[in-house]
Amino acid sequence: MKRGANMTKRADILAFLEKKAPVGTAEEWDNVGLLADAGKEELHTVCVALDATPAAIDFAAKKGAGLLITHHPVIFHPLKCLTGDTPAVTALKKGVSILSLHTNLDKAAGGVNDTLAALLGLCDVITLPDGMTRVGKLPTPRGAADFAKAAAAALAAPVAFCGENTVETVAVCGGGAGDGVFSLPTGVDAYVTGEMKHHEFLAARERGLCAVAAGHYATEVPVIYTLEKWLREAFPALTVAVFADTAPYTVTEG
Repeated sequence: MKRGANMTKRADILAFLEKKAPVGTAEEWDNVGLLADAGKEELHTVCVALDATPAAIDFAAKKGAGLLITHHPVIFHPLKCLTGDTPAVTALKKGVSILSLHTNLDKAAGGVNDTLAALLGLCDVITLPDGMTRVGKLPTPRGAADFAKAAAAALAAPVAFCGENTVETVAVCGGGAGDGVFSLPTGVDAYVTGEMKHHEFLAARERGLCAVAAGHYATEVPVIYTLEKWLREAFPALTVAVFADTAPYTVTEG
């Protein structure tokens, strides 16, 4: 284990990420922050992942990471019982603390949705009043089908889409934000999110919009590389391990 000058104080990492994605900006229903505290105050390695799955926790432990930073909260709904394989308990037993940055990272400058907008090549990006949704412009207008194919390529994921219009102004909100289609401002040509329900696609089609559902995983996992970059730049002595995993489903055709 690295010691002395090669160690980084956990408090400094938490303070840095608090500035980047303040806990107070999270939605009221959310659960963010240091959700599992294994007590290690000095770290040589941290791990970043989308989810605190058993595999991610095991990966962090094997890397010697005393802190696992995730987007999705390791504890979201109230727990009515704890067992040895409850993820938060497993993490503590392995000496891994878990910090979860959820809707505060969705809203953060450079966070989930800015990362998504950048991957889609959007310019002149602004943030809508909800704090999450970003709206920007494509350098060159494209047909809806062409835009959907480009989005699939940019995110390395299959997409579902509707629309036959020309796309120039694009709104994005990663994850399960299909209901955002009902509150888009005038002038938006396309909406990209992770998941959309049947009636949300219908609403998009009726409004003449291109709507693209690229998968919850694909629209949010890029932010772990943003976190990696933030941490490497802020703490040069810190080793940052990335657990990318894969989407928890496979798309097939009949």
